[in-house]
Amino acid sequence: MPTMLARSIGWKIAAAALLAAGVTAAPAAPAGAAVVPVKLTAKMATVKVAPGVRMHAWTFNGRVPAPTIRVRQGDVVQVTLRNAEHPRGHGGNGMWHSVDFHAARLAPNVGFAGVAPGRQRTFSFVADRAGVFLYHCGTAPMLLHVGMGMYGAIIVDPPEGRSPATEVTLVQSEFYGSVRAGRLTSSLPAMRRQAPRCVAFNGRALRYAARPIPVPVGEPVRIYLVDAGPSLDSAFHVVGTIFDTVQPDGVPGNALHDVSTHLVPAGGGAVFELLFPQAGVYPFVTHSLRAADAGAMGRFVAQAAGSMSP
Repeated sequence: MPTMLARSIGWKIAAAALLAAGVTAAPAAPAGAAVVPVKLTAKMATVKVAPGVRMHAWTFNGRVPAPTIRVRQGDVVQVTLRNAEHPRGHGGNGMWHSVDFHAARLAPNVGFAGVAPGRQRTFSFVADRAGVFLYHCGTAPMLLHVGMGMYGAIIVDPPEGRSPATEVTLVQSEFYGSVRAGRLTSSLPAMRRQAPRCVAFNGRALRYAARPIPVPVGEPVRIYLVDAGPSLDSAFHVVGTIFDTVQPDGVPGNALHDVSTHLVPAGGGAVFELLFPQAGVYPFVTHSLRAADAGAMGRFVAQAAGSMSP
């Protein structure tokens, strides 16, 4: 029978071999847990960040924010990150990328390790806490990678699911730099020293001012909010109503009641549940009004359920 030391050395050698091959061992999961594959590709893309303004962004899957991931508590999330950047000298900048999940509990140097240009790696974690969480590139300087657009939301539902409601997911973030000829040019110095050029919900300033979100009158509405930052908090508020419950980090047992405005820190999340009492237009903002003035505002249009249109 192998000794404890031999078993320990054997495990370390096996783990090192997996890590070198771009794979990490899956953590223990509850019996019968579902395995949810998540495929992310780090690549550059041109995206619209404000009316008439585009940016050459760093992205997951060519989108800012990245796709929202939804799983159930206890699921094994199997993440494959492919770095589509070209190595330096092949028309690329040689940029490494990674992905950090706030919903995960595992050693970051193992699970969230960087991926070289042209390579990929797979790791897994058990989504053992219900909530709504940020995921983002964790490669240094993290401020630059997040500020360039590498972030998204993951929703982890409790085992019993959630009560019926109309659901909306919002990711707040800010963009920095100078605008010339309709192009935002961002940089790490701008992120360190300047006020944001624009602040957005779901990647575009004033997106939902121009195209309001339809919601039903008198029926439950649930908002999943993640603040990607990279630097500003969100003082989330819906004008004309009060949140029946707010769940910090989206954890069902953390519920607060009868809240008008709730602070979500950069990197944090929350679930807001509310009713719209009568038909009409209900603006929503971060009540840090400088950020709202820079674009972090939108509108809900409450209509009778039978007359709602997308």
